[in-house]
Amino acid sequence: MSQATQTRSALRFRHERIDDSPPCGNLFTCLPTDLTGNGLPDVVVTGSGRTATLSLPGRTIKLDNVPGLKHLYRRRESNVFWYENLGDEWKRHVIAPRGGLYALGGTLGDIDGDGRVDLVVGQALGERGIYWLRQPDDPRETWSLHLVSERFEKYHDLALADVDDDGDLELVGCSQRSETVFYYDIPDDPTVEPWPEENLHIVCEDVHVEGLLVVDIDGDGATEIVAGPNVFHRESEGWTRAVVAEGWEWTRLAAADLDDDGDLELVIAEGDRPYNGDVLGRVAVFDFDGTAWQPTVLHDQLSNPHSLQVADFDGDGRLDVFVAEMGLQTETPRQFVFRNGDDGFEAILVGTGVPTHEAKAVDLTGDGRPDIVGKSYHPSEHVDVWYNETAF
Repeated sequence: MSQATQTRSALRFRHERIDDSPPCGNLFTCLPTDLTGNGLPDVVVTGSGRTATLSLPGRTIKLDNVPGLKHLYRRRESNVFWYENLGDEWKRHVIAPRGGLYALGGTLGDIDGDGRVDLVVGQALGERGIYWLRQPDDPRETWSLHLVSERFEKYHDLALADVDDDGDLELVGCSQRSETVFYYDIPDDPTVEPWPEENLHIVCEDVHVEGLLVVDIDGDGATEIVAGPNVFHRESEGWTRAVVAEGWEWTRLAAADLDDDGDLELVIAEGDRPYNGDVLGRVAVFDFDGTAWQPTVLHDQLSNPHSLQVADFDGDGRLDVFVAEMGLQTETPRQFVFRNGDDGFEAILVGTGVPTHEAKAVDLTGDGRPDIVGKSYHPSEHVDVWYNETAF
C-alpha cells in the first residue's frame, strides 16, 4: 500500500433513519432532486405495495393470488411520495393522486418543458402501465397523473435522456416481462393518453435485462444505451448489440472515469444474486481495451448488491465505488465503499445491519461531501440516510 493511501482519512458515515413507517411496502425507486429550490436535495420514493398474507394452520396464503384482493388491499397505500429536506429534519409528502399505482422503476426529468422536474414511473410485475406525474407549482400539492403506455409489462428501469442525439429528451425503458428495450419520443402534448404508437421505437426484443444507462460509453460522440450487461449502438439501419459481460445477470450499472485516463469505465453489480439464482453477487469495473471489456472484480461474495453508486467519498479527487446489500438472504446486510487508491481498490466496510436498496450518493447537507440516501425493499419498510463525516 502506498504512502498516499496510508495517510488518507478514515471513512466515516453517520446513519440516521428518516422514516420507519413509510406509507407503502415493497419500496423500489429512490430518486434525489431539489423540488423546493432551497439548494438541498429532497428524495422521491416509490413502491409497488405490500404483499398481503393470511396465516392459517400449516400454511400461509398470499392474498395477491386471490382475485380482486390485491387491488383492494394495495389501494389503501400511497405508492409515490417524497421527503422534503429541511436541513435539520425531513417531512414526508404524498405525490400520487391514488393508491394502487404499483410503481416499480422510475426516473425524473422535465416532460412538459415548464422548467420543473416531473416523475415517470413504470408498474411492477402483473401490470402494464407507464405514467408520468406532472409537478405542480408547489410540489407539496397533488401531482397530476398521465398515462404514457400500456404496451409492455413490468418496468424495472426507466431513464429520460437524449438517446438519439436530436437535442430532445426521450423516455427510455426496459420491460422485463415483455423482454424489450425501447424508447418513446415525447409528444408535443405529453398529456395525450396514451402517447402515440408512432413515437415508440424498439431497440431490442427477446432480451431480459435490468440496469439502464444512456451515455456515450465509448467516446465516439454518439449516445449508446447500456442495458444490463449489453451496449446498444445506434446504426443507420437500427440498433446493434454488443455484450460487455457474458454471464452477468440482474445487474445494476454505473459509468465513470475511474482511472483518470479520459475514458469511461463501466461498473456492474449483480443486484439480485442470490435472490435470483443460487450464486452470490459480484461487482466489477469493466475497462474497454479496444477489443473487449476487461473486468476487475472488486468483490464476489455479495448478497444482492442492489445499490451501486460512484462518487469521491474521501475528497482525494478519485472516484470510489459504493455498494450495499439488500438484506434478503442475510441478517447482516453490509454497505461497502471500494476506495480508489494508488494500488487499486480497497474494500472498506462502512456499515452493517441496515437492508439497503437503490441507494443514491448525493450531497444532502451542502458541505461538499457525498452522502448516501436509501431505503429497504421488503419485508420491512424504512428510509435511511448515511451522512458523510469523513475529514476532507
